[in-house]
Amino acid sequence: MKKEEKMKPKATAELAKEYDELNKMVCEGKGDGKKLNELMENYDWFNVVFTDAETGKKGLKTVADEVIVPAIYDDFDEVQSYLYAPHHPAVAIKDGKYGIVKADGSGEQLCEFKFDYIGSIPFCQLFVARWDGVKEKIGIISPNGTVICPNVLTGYCEQTNEILPIKNGDKWGVIDLGNLQCVLPEYDDLEMDVEADVVFVKDGKRGYITEDGEFVTVEQYEKDGKYIDVPVISTYLPYD
Repeated sequence: MKKEEKMKPKATAELAKEYDELNKMVCEGKGDGKKLNELMENYDWFNVVFTDAETGKKGLKTVADEVIVPAIYDDFDEVQSYLYAPHHPAVAIKDGKYGIVKADGSGEQLCEFKFDYIGSIPFCQLFVARWDGVKEKIGIISPNGTVICPNVLTGYCEQTNEILPIKNGDKWGVIDLGNLQCVLPEYDDLEMDVEADVVFVKDGKRGYITEDGEFVTVEQYEKDGKYIDVPVISTYLPYD
C-alpha cells in the first residue's frame, strides 16, 4: 500500500485485462514471465480516487474501472494496488475522521469514523491508528475498529511469519497475527528466528510468553513439568 504513483503512466482497463490473462498463463507455466514483469514495473497499478460530480463525494475504483467503494465518502488517504490487494478494506475519511470500509463494491462501513488517523500495515490484516488526540503514539486496530494494542507505540517492524514486532521507544513487544494476542512493549529485546519460539529479554532474563500472557524463563520452561505442552508465542506456521 502507498499513495498513488505519479511518475509512471496509469494502467488502463485494457492493460488490466492483459495482465490478468498473462498472470493466469504464467501461473499455469505457459506465459511469458518477462512480459508480465514489464507490465508490473512500467505502469502505475494503484486504485483510483474518483469524485461524483453532483455530490462532490469520493469513491474508489481499480485500474480495471471496477468501482470498489461508491462515491459516498469525503476522501481517501491511501490506495491499494491492483497487483496485490485491490479489495483490501479501504481507509476512508468522513467529517474529518478516519474509518475503514469494505472495498467489495458496497463501501459498507466496518468501523466507526472516530479515529484521527488510520494506515494499512503492509501484507497484514491489521491497521495502525491514532485516536483521542494522541499524536505522538500509535495503536493497532482490526478492520472493525477493535483495539488490538492501545495507542502506546512508537512504531513496528516487518513481521516474521505471523509475528509482528511492536515497540515503544527502546522497549519491545509483539502481536501474534494468528490469534491477535498482544504482548505490550515492556521487554528490552526480542530474539526472533524463522520457525522458532520467540525469546523475550527483560532485566537480563531470557524467556517465553505463553498464550495466557505469562513470562516464563527459558530455564523454567524447559525444566518445570507444568509447562510441558504449554504453547508459547512462536514464528512456527501451523500446517494445514
